Amino acid sequence: MDQAKFGIRFTINQYAYSEIENLIECTDNIESPNQRKRYVDFLNALACKTIKPSTLVDVDVLKLFVGDLKNRANIDYLEGHWDDEPHIVAGGKMFLRAFNKLKAIHQAVLA
Repeated sequence: MDQAKFGIRFTINQYAYSEIENLIECTDNIESPNQRKRYVDFLNALACKTIKPSTLVDVDVLKLFVGDLKNRANIDYLEGHWDDEPHIVAGGKMFLRAFNKLKAIHQAVLA
């Protein structure tokens, strides 16, 4: 299994914790039970603040996470839902920054 260092500090605030819970609830669409378990384990570790920049992460799990970050950033920030609560828009911005950092760090493995 290919792995890469996570590479960033990921802020866990109320928005992030809530979205991570939502991501866990939506893992039923991941076909592979093994991949689903590894992704849920990663998300739980992220929520518990045990994922550090130096933590090795399975590349397929990292790809799922980066895709989920982009999706939430689109929904909560990029699609212009400015009427939403300010913490949701700010959370979408935070997820977009994390997405961009991870994408820049992991260009080769995310391509």
